[in-house]
Amino acid sequence: MNPILVAASMRSRFDAFAKSVLRETLGLVGGADTQVKVIATSQTMDIRYVPDPARAALRAELGLLGELAAEPCQFEPFHDTPGLAELRGCVRKQLHWHHELERRAGGAVPFPRLCVLSSGRPATVLDAFGFDPVPGRPGLYRAAPGWRIDLVVIAELPRTRDTLLLRLLGARTVLRDAIRELVALPDEAWERSVALPWLARLCVETPAEPSARTAEDAEEEEIVTEVQQWFEQLKQSLRDEARKEGLQEGRKEGQLRVLASQFEKKLGRPLTEMEHSVLAERFERLGADRLDDARLALPPEALAAWLADPTAR
Repeated sequence: MNPILVAASMRSRFDAFAKSVLRETLGLVGGADTQVKVIATSQTMDIRYVPDPARAALRAELGLLGELAAEPCQFEPFHDTPGLAELRGCVRKQLHWHHELERRAGGAVPFPRLCVLSSGRPATVLDAFGFDPVPGRPGLYRAAPGWRIDLVVIAELPRTRDTLLLRLLGARTVLRDAIRELVALPDEAWERSVALPWLARLCVETPAEPSARTAEDAEEEEIVTEVQQWFEQLKQSLRDEARKEGLQEGRKEGQLRVLASQFEKKLGRPLTEMEHSVLAERFERLGADRLDDARLALPPEALAAWLADPTAR
């Protein structure tokens, strides 16, 4: 396999993961859309976000990302450290989007902010655009006011829960450490509910051919393998829990009751009578392992849709 294509495939996996986690998190506190068309060409923003004032208190719980999301913003995550061409591409979208907003409004509108998330330190970009570090916020840099650009160097963020979500968008050692911290959080932690389903999806992507991997690719495949192992352990613990309950209440009825409770916890609400029936039917037809996969890998809305889809497997 062509090493260039393999590297691109690896990047696309982690880029898609970053966009999905950002969208899910920002969707908690406002409107967040991916791949928003800027002009009539194929140019698109990775994430376009508009805060919901009614959810300001919740946004404050998001740490550094919540601070960055205090006003409408264009988020552009980079799994690989961007160079000048990539940064200029982001600025081009920022300028075109402002033009489009003014066209729609029929007059002047505030110039939108741009937030670039870089896994590593883009020294050339920081120098060329005159970025300065933001006091009291290691890893956060800001260009001159007229640019309206923030840049987060994920590798420089402190290892605190305040920055955990952003560090999950990093690379290699930073990503590995962030995943371990995420898995160690309590089951009810909001970061787990947002990120774990997308980590599970990352695990099932087709891995790169070993002979074509670079050293960095191989390191990140090891991270994916580590997550896969944890995911299998989690599924086994769920099956053990259901089996234990089943021995106490009658095996099948106990397993189904535990599964229903786990689904309700993920959805954040009781199952409807119809959903209980669907769960029981799929438990018989597909087995507990498939139900565990769906519950762990799907975000709440997608899980509800899976239960509502008569053709889902």
